Amino acid sequence: MGDIKKRNNKFQARIRKGPFKNNGLTKTFISRVEAKKWIRDVESKLDKSDFIIKQNVNYPSLKGLMSQYLSKVSKHKASYETDIANFKTFSLMFEDLNIPINKLNARMFARFRDRYMQEHKASTYQRLMSSVKHMWKVARTEWEYPLENILERVRTPKRDNPRDRRLSIEEYNKILYGNHTHYEFRNLILLVLATGLRLGEISGIQRKHIDGNTLLIPKRKNGDTNVKVPLSDKAIQVLKNMELPIKLKKRGIQIKWQRLMKRYEIEDLHFHDLRHEAISKYLENGVSIQDVQVLSGHRDIRILMRVYANLRPKEVASKLNY
Repeated sequence: MGDIKKRNNKFQARIRKGPFKNNGLTKTFISRVEAKKWIRDVESKLDKSDFIIKQNVNYPSLKGLMSQYLSKVSKHKASYETDIANFKTFSLMFEDLNIPINKLNARMFARFRDRYMQEHKASTYQRLMSSVKHMWKVARTEWEYPLENILERVRTPKRDNPRDRRLSIEEYNKILYGNHTHYEFRNLILLVLATGLRLGEISGIQRKHIDGNTLLIPKRKNGDTNVKVPLSDKAIQVLKNMELPIKLKKRGIQIKWQRLMKRYEIEDLHFHDLRHEAISKYLENGVSIQDVQVLSGHRDIRILMRVYANLRPKEVASKLNY
């Protein structure tokens, strides 16, 4: 009989029988009832030898799995370029890309984590591994490779304190009104500052998605689809001046941003900080956290609460002098 463990309000079912006696076969469910049913069904198939074909699976190498994932899954996602960059970095530091995926173990991924963390932050590691974890999930569920969820056993480093980088007035003027800021790139910066939208969401905007003072976002990072968000007058004006959909790609935007920072000697300012600036402005101007959540697309309101908490001391201090 398999066993069931409760993890993060979900139930992980594990079977150690037949071809899965050594490495085990696991799957996660929302309820214990579903987990028990899955164990019964799989063990019944094992008893009837329905899993014999699985023992003869032609497992790809890790390198082959990444290639398969990029061409069949990631290519149709908004995060395609991000996945490519993440896999490239992962490939440079993982110990053996040619090993068949059924021979991989948690210790290998733990060693990769330790090497990577010597030069990078926890937040960067988590973003990179999000691509790897989704690939592994697709391999186990959609492609039905009988694999254990080994990545679940690899400890994730504690995330760094969230960034709280704000633009100074001087930086704002240099970025937007300097002689070396490309016109379309300037409009892109203005749009992020006016809406707080993610770059992936902006790249999908078409003229037909704009309806007066609302914008339809076909798909958000949090998984929500066909979301309507309100637009300020400034955002409407910027969108009128933009060529849609935007032609700039993520990598090109990153290069332009880095050149801009170098030219104006601006330190430690990331393109994503513009989104944080917009969200902070919303909160400073009295927009409720619930409304900002709709605008920003944050599924976890605690993230916005942290931003709000960083702004509160200044607001409270101004009220002390009565």
